[in-house]
Amino acid sequence: MEPSLINIFEGFIMKHLMIAVLAVWATSVGASESNAVMKQCIDSTSDWNAAAACHSEYRQAVQKQERAELSDFLKHNPRYRVPGQSLNRCWGKPREMPFEKSTITVGPDGMSASVWYKDKLPTGCYENAPWDNRDKKQ
Repeated sequence: MEPSLINIFEGFIMKHLMIAVLAVWATSVGASESNAVMKQCIDSTSDWNAAAACHSEYRQAVQKQERAELSDFLKHNPRYRVPGQSLNRCWGKPREMPFEKSTITVGPDGMSASVWYKDKLPTGCYENAPWDNRDKKQ
């Protein structure tokens, strides 16, 4: 007996429904640590205000730790404090000029400018600078 079109359609819907249910279940299985702490706070007391204070203390401790990490990162990577400089790995380093010397002379016939360019430029700090300066061995 061949399966009818309705049975095929229902099977198709059930297959995709099961995939959606599994996806939702997989993302909700790893409950956050914050939720677990909140559950502990609620289980430890019957007073909602005390449970909220308990969870607030936890959140403040986590934020303090995150801010300390960010502060350390900014201390070693000050270019991230200035808008638009996060990709500038040469920020704060001496700039390499492409010429050795230049002169301007003024004579009776007008002005004359001369520039002596270098034969080779060293590789710039874009190629060899680390993303995070804390990784550098000093």
